[in-house]
Amino acid sequence: MEASDGTWIRELAFEEYNFELAHQKGTFLICYRLNLSTAEPLQEQHVREALTFLHRKVPCLRMYFDQRDGDKWIREATVPNLDFKVLPDTSDYSVMDCLRTYRYNSATGPLWCARLVSDVNSCQSIQTSLHKTDDGSAYFPHSHRLFLGFHHGIVDGWTAMRICGLTVTLINDVISGKSINNDQLGEYVSPQQTMELLLARKTLIENDSELKKKWTDEINSQKGRKSFFQLIHQKPMEIEEKSLHLERELDASTTKRFFHKCRAEGITVHSAFTALAGVSLTDLVAEKGIIQDTYNIRIGHLINMRRYWKGDVSRSLGCHILAPLLQRIDTSRNVIDKFWDFARSVHQELQRKIKDGTVIEAQAFYMINYTGTEPDINFDTPVTSDYDISNMGDVTALVTEGGDHIKVTNILRSISIHKLPNTCSHIIHTFRGKFIYVLDYNTRNVSTEIAEDFCNKIFNNLLKVI
Repeated sequence: MEASDGTWIRELAFEEYNFELAHQKGTFLICYRLNLSTAEPLQEQHVREALTFLHRKVPCLRMYFDQRDGDKWIREATVPNLDFKVLPDTSDYSVMDCLRTYRYNSATGPLWCARLVSDVNSCQSIQTSLHKTDDGSAYFPHSHRLFLGFHHGIVDGWTAMRICGLTVTLINDVISGKSINNDQLGEYVSPQQTMELLLARKTLIENDSELKKKWTDEINSQKGRKSFFQLIHQKPMEIEEKSLHLERELDASTTKRFFHKCRAEGITVHSAFTALAGVSLTDLVAEKGIIQDTYNIRIGHLINMRRYWKGDVSRSLGCHILAPLLQRIDTSRNVIDKFWDFARSVHQELQRKIKDGTVIEAQAFYMINYTGTEPDINFDTPVTSDYDISNMGDVTALVTEGGDHIKVTNILRSISIHKLPNTCSHIIHTFRGKFIYVLDYNTRNVSTEIAEDFCNKIFNNLLKVI
């Protein structure tokens, strides 16, 4: 497709531009993996046809970036332009590693891609009846993994999960021979409401000297500080900097116990997991010889900005996140003995920050002090958090469990964070009653050995407190 085939939409917003800059450096790219089971082996043509409908029904998947009068603009493709391949049976890690460093053609699109990998052994089965797993979930005998890669400038987690759900529905409908309309999944919405909030808060800070001093002191306090991972990580000179990930999940029974305990203690699962990660990090660094009575840990929380918008946001597609909301928690080495009191304090402070719009205020202060002529991502800034957390909650309704011909048995997501000052990101959600977890880590600051130790400590501590 030629770039001239697209309709001009609007100029890129600040965060969209930043994600494009990151993309050009091969990072901040998203990969989703759908584990599928089908009654019959998936046919390439069925999936390709479903993805063609997906392109027609999801406006953000038709977007790409192009120059106009010296500025970067968003354009909408008028004809389908798919990037889809069927791969031989290969490791999930190799496919995910490829999609997390993928180079899209920003000037023509598409800014997303799909890869299908089938389990050859399962496809040799002649059985087509529905079976049951140990937890009672239904599945078919043929197994596949469908990977979807996204440029972060066109989707956030909420949008991507909705796309995954529509993809499953479309594959099922194509196999069924159903007629498929061109009704849109939603609308590709500009971040106008977010910008209005930022400008209002920017004006507030500019007219409040105490507020301006507060954020000036906050920024100054970050200068020169290393994350705890950097303090315990000795990076070999020859190691290649890249993003890697670890996967864990809790079975349905353990997930239910964990969630029930959180409700009984009056806190969210997100706050409880934030506290668990903090406790586990103190355990880790203490074992590595950094002995302190209290550890000041910094956490970055990814916030869906739609929560601050007016009106119905259920059809608002696109990328609507800002830099993570920073929270500091003082964690003592023996806090596991009073874990739920500690978790409650973490929860209360986090809820206050969310309610106060702290994430908006932080970005507004950045806007006041930014002197560049265009958005830029500083790839060598100090680490602002010891770890980040992205929590999508229960995504079962968004993804769907499947239909008569296809079932979703699992879904996970991952994002590249190398070539950035980031250390690691906890990526969590629940699907079909199971708590799904990915730890994305940057080998620049976190070794595989430390990542595995950290991950194990988190889940060992979780079992202790429930």
